[in-house]
Amino acid sequence: MDDDGSGSVEVATGLDEDAVDQLPDLDGDGVSGPADLAALVRTDDLTAAGWRVSPPETRDDGTTWIRVTHPFGSPDEADQVMAQITGDSGPLQQMHLTRDHPFGRVRYQFRGTADLSGGLEAFGDEGLSTLLEGEPLGEDQAAIEARIGQPLSEAFKFTVTARLPGGEKSWSPKLGDPPLDMAADSTVFRWPELLLAVVAALSLIALVLVLVARSLRGRRLEG
Repeated sequence: MDDDGSGSVEVATGLDEDAVDQLPDLDGDGVSGPADLAALVRTDDLTAAGWRVSPPETRDDGTTWIRVTHPFGSPDEADQVMAQITGDSGPLQQMHLTRDHPFGRVRYQFRGTADLSGGLEAFGDEGLSTLLEGEPLGEDQAAIEARIGQPLSEAFKFTVTARLPGGEKSWSPKLGDPPLDMAADSTVFRWPELLLAVVAALSLIALVLVLVARSLRGRRLEG
C-alpha cells in the first residue's frame, strides 16, 4: 500500500528447474521452459477481472516466476481484490487493509489469516477437483511425494508479505500448520502538521506571556 491508501495486490508462483522440466513441451522446441508455462496457464478470466498477467520470467537461481497484479485505489478496494484470491474457503481469509489519519500521523494496518491446515488441497475447489477426476491435485498426494522424493510440505513454500508505508512484514506458514493470524502495523508521522502544531502552541504561549507582562506593567503604573 502506498502513502495515499492506493496500491496493488500481487500473486506470484515460482517453479524450480525440476518443476519446469515436468511441463509439457507445448511449443515443440524440444525442451520445457517459460514459453510452455505461458501457454499452459489460462489467464482469460484473470484479465477479465482486472488482473495484469506478466510473462514468465526465469531468475538467476533458476526459478521461473509467473506474476499477476491487481491495482486498488483505496483500502476498501484492496479488501475486495484480496477476497478474489482464494474465495470463501481458501487458505487466505479475512484479509483487510486500513488507513486512518489521526492528527500528525497516518496509521496503516494489515490483518488476515493463513490457513494451510488442509494441505495443498486448500488451494483447489470443487470445480478443479471435478476437472481432475476427483483428485484436487490431479494425482494422489502420496504418489506425488514418491515421485519428487520429498513431502509436499517441504517442496511447497508459501509466503505472505504486507508492504506498508514505513515497513513490511512477512509470514511463511507451512502445509499442515494450524491457522496463522497475520498482523502488520506502521505509522508515518506528518512532520509539517506536527511542526505547525508546535509553532501554534509556542505562539499561544508567547501571546499569553505578552498579555501577562502587559497586565503586570499596568498594575505597576497604577501603583
